[in-house]
Parts: sequence; structure tokens; C-alpha cells
Amino acid sequence: MDRALISERDRKELALDHCRRVNSGDVDAILELYSDDAAFADPVGWDRRTGRDALRAHFEKAVAAGLREVPGEPVAGQDGEHTLIPIAAVMDYLPLGPVFAEQGWLVPPADPAGKRLRLTYMRLLRVDETGLIREAQAFWGKSDLEIID
Repeated sequence: MDRALISERDRKELALDHCRRVNSGDVDAILELYSDDAAFADPVGWDRRTGRDALRAHFEKAVAAGLREVPGEPVAGQDGEHTLIPIAAVMDYLPLGPVFAEQGWLVPPADPAGKRLRLTYMRLLRVDETGLIREAQAFWGKSDLEIID
């Protein structure tokens, strides 16, 4: 692989573009950034999934929850593949909150109506030689997730 093909600047822009596309709610536009056999883990330590169908299901749930990401400054690795970006996100409690509660990651509210979740995480992206995302990992723990009004 010619690592010079994917510059640090291009990888940083890709990480920011990913956030913009998530915020647009357009799942097809998000998937355009990924290779067909991309793998991802969200959060790292939970089940790792592979392929477009799994990615589509993941992003459809996030879009249904009204996910909005505020990116920090991305950092590109010197290896020509990796980029890391801090993200502060807010989404509706439903539909993902009960899944997080089942995992023991938060205590469910008595009345979930109108509740939101705030989540801070680091997204690690690895691109292939064509500039498509081959792997995405979201690093966050229970202390990074909270219910807000």
C-alpha cells in the first residue's frame, strides 16, 4: 500500500465528514464512506460486527434516536491509516436507552419520555488504500454515558 495516497489532512477531513453525515441522518451517505467488508465495534469490548448490513442496522438505530455529534479536533496517525477523533454526542433515550440499561450501562428512568442521552467517546477510523473506512471503533465506558432532560 502506498501510504502517501491518504494524507493526514484527508484522513482528518474524512473523520469530520463522517460526523457531518451522521448529523444529516442520511444512512446511505454514511455508508458511502465505508468499504463493503468494513468492521466496527461500538463500544469496543462489545460485539464486533462486519459488513454493510450490520453497519446499516447500526446507523439506522442511531439516526432513529436523533444522534447528533459534535466533533473535536481529529488526530491522524503517522501510519497512513488511522485517525482518532473525540466526539460529544446527544441522542433521544429511545430507542437505544433500554438496550444500554439491559447491559447495565445506566439506570433506566422511571419515565423515558423526553429523556436524552449524552455520550462522549473517541472514534478510531482505519482507512484502506482507496480512502474508504475499513474499520471503525468507538471507545467509551459507562462513566461516559448519562441521561439528561
